[in-house]
Amino acid sequence: MRELLDRNLDFTAVFGANDLVAAGILEPLEERGIKVPRDISVVGYDDVPVASELRPRLTTVRVPLEELGREAVRLALAQSPHDAGASSDNTLTVGTHIVIRDSVSPLNKF
Repeated sequence: MRELLDRNLDFTAVFGANDLVAAGILEPLEERGIKVPRDISVVGYDDVPVASELRPRLTTVRVPLEELGREAVRLALAQSPHDAGASSDNTLTVGTHIVIRDSVSPLNKF
Protein backbone atom coordinates (compact mmCIF):
# COMPACT_ATOMS: atom_id res chain seq x y z
CA MET A 1 0.00 0.00 0.00
CA ARG A 2 2.85 2.36 0.81
CA GLU A 3 4.33 1.82 -2.66
CA LEU A 4 0.99 2.57 -4.30
CA LEU A 5 0.63 5.73 -2.27
CA ASP A 6 4.19 6.78 -3.20
CA ARG A 7 3.21 6.57 -6.89
CA ASN A 8 0.50 9.20 -6.41
CA LEU A 9 -2.02 7.10 -8.33
CA ASP A 10 -5.59 8.32 -8.47
CA PHE A 11 -7.85 5.61 -7.00
CA THR A 12 -10.86 5.52 -4.73
CA ALA A 13 -10.91 1.91 -3.51
CA VAL A 14 -8.64 -0.98 -2.56
CA PHE A 15 -9.62 -4.67 -2.47
CA GLY A 16 -7.48 -6.89 -0.23
CA ALA A 17 -6.93 -10.51 -1.22
CA ASN A 18 -8.32 -11.40 2.22
CA ASP A 19 -9.41 -9.59 5.37
CA LEU A 20 -5.96 -9.69 6.95
CA VAL A 21 -4.43 -8.02 3.90
CA ALA A 22 -7.21 -5.42 3.96
CA ALA A 23 -6.53 -4.80 7.65
CA GLY A 24 -2.88 -4.21 6.80
CA ILE A 25 -3.91 -1.61 4.24
CA LEU A 26 -5.50 0.56 6.92
CA GLU A 27 -2.27 1.47 8.74
CA PRO A 28 -0.42 3.11 5.82
CA LEU A 29 -3.57 5.03 4.94
CA GLU A 30 -3.87 6.31 8.50
CA GLU A 31 -0.16 7.24 8.57
CA ARG A 32 -0.69 9.46 5.53
CA GLY A 33 -3.84 11.06 6.90
CA ILE A 34 -6.07 9.31 4.35
CA LYS A 35 -9.51 8.71 5.83
CA VAL A 36 -11.39 5.47 5.25
CA PRO A 37 -13.99 5.58 3.77
CA ARG A 38 -14.10 9.34 3.13
CA ASP A 39 -11.01 9.32 0.89
CA ILE A 40 -10.58 5.64 -0.01
CA SER A 41 -12.84 2.62 0.41
CA VAL A 42 -11.28 -0.66 1.61
CA VAL A 43 -12.80 -4.12 1.08
CA GLY A 44 -11.58 -7.54 2.18
CA TYR A 45 -12.49 -11.15 1.51
CA ASP A 46 -13.42 -14.00 3.90
CA ASP A 47 -15.34 -12.18 6.67
CA VAL A 48 -13.07 -13.36 9.45
CA PRO A 49 -14.17 -12.28 12.95
CA VAL A 50 -11.62 -9.44 13.15
CA ALA A 51 -13.30 -7.72 10.18
CA SER A 52 -16.11 -6.49 12.40
CA GLU A 53 -13.68 -5.47 15.17
CA LEU A 54 -11.52 -3.16 13.06
CA ARG A 55 -12.17 0.57 12.97
CA PRO A 56 -13.65 1.32 10.60
CA ARG A 57 -15.46 -2.00 10.51
CA LEU A 58 -14.34 -3.77 7.33
CA THR A 59 -16.64 -4.35 4.38
CA THR A 60 -15.90 -7.86 3.13
CA VAL A 61 -17.05 -10.76 1.00
CA ARG A 62 -18.47 -13.59 3.12
CA VAL A 63 -17.63 -17.10 2.01
CA PRO A 64 -19.99 -19.79 3.36
CA LEU A 65 -17.17 -21.95 4.75
CA GLU A 66 -19.43 -24.44 6.52
CA GLU A 67 -21.45 -25.04 3.35
CA LEU A 68 -18.26 -25.24 1.31
CA GLY A 69 -16.81 -27.86 3.66
CA ARG A 70 -20.03 -29.87 3.73
CA GLU A 71 -20.26 -29.91 -0.07
CA ALA A 72 -16.56 -30.80 -0.42
CA VAL A 73 -17.03 -33.84 1.82
CA ARG A 74 -20.18 -34.86 -0.05
CA LEU A 75 -18.36 -34.52 -3.36
CA ALA A 76 -15.38 -36.55 -2.09
CA LEU A 77 -17.63 -39.33 -0.78
CA ALA A 78 -19.93 -39.48 -3.81
CA GLN A 79 -19.62 -42.48 -6.09
CA SER A 80 -19.64 -40.15 -9.06
CA PRO A 81 -19.28 -36.37 -9.31
CA HIS A 82 -22.89 -36.14 -10.49
CA ASP A 83 -24.18 -37.69 -7.26
CA ALA A 84 -23.12 -34.59 -5.31
CA GLY A 85 -24.58 -32.07 -7.75
CA ALA A 86 -21.20 -31.22 -9.23
CA SER A 87 -20.53 -30.42 -12.85
CA SER A 88 -18.69 -32.91 -15.06
CA ASP A 89 -15.31 -31.31 -14.23
CA ASN A 90 -15.77 -31.94 -10.49
CA THR A 91 -16.36 -28.30 -9.64
CA LEU A 92 -18.96 -27.01 -7.25
CA THR A 93 -20.21 -23.45 -6.92
CA VAL A 94 -21.38 -21.94 -3.66
CA GLY A 95 -22.68 -18.41 -3.24
CA THR A 96 -20.80 -15.59 -1.59
CA HIS A 97 -22.17 -12.21 -0.61
CA ILE A 98 -20.86 -8.84 0.37
CA VAL A 99 -21.15 -7.68 3.97
CA ILE A 100 -21.30 -3.90 3.87
CA ARG A 101 -19.83 -2.24 6.91
CA ASP A 102 -18.10 1.10 7.53
CA SER A 103 -15.05 0.94 5.24
CA VAL A 104 -16.79 1.85 1.99
CA SER A 105 -18.63 4.88 0.77
CA PRO A 106 -20.52 5.56 -2.44
CA LEU A 107 -18.49 6.89 -5.33
CA ASN A 108 -18.69 10.67 -5.41
CA LYS A 109 -20.06 11.87 -8.72
CA PHE A 110 -18.23 14.88 -10.05
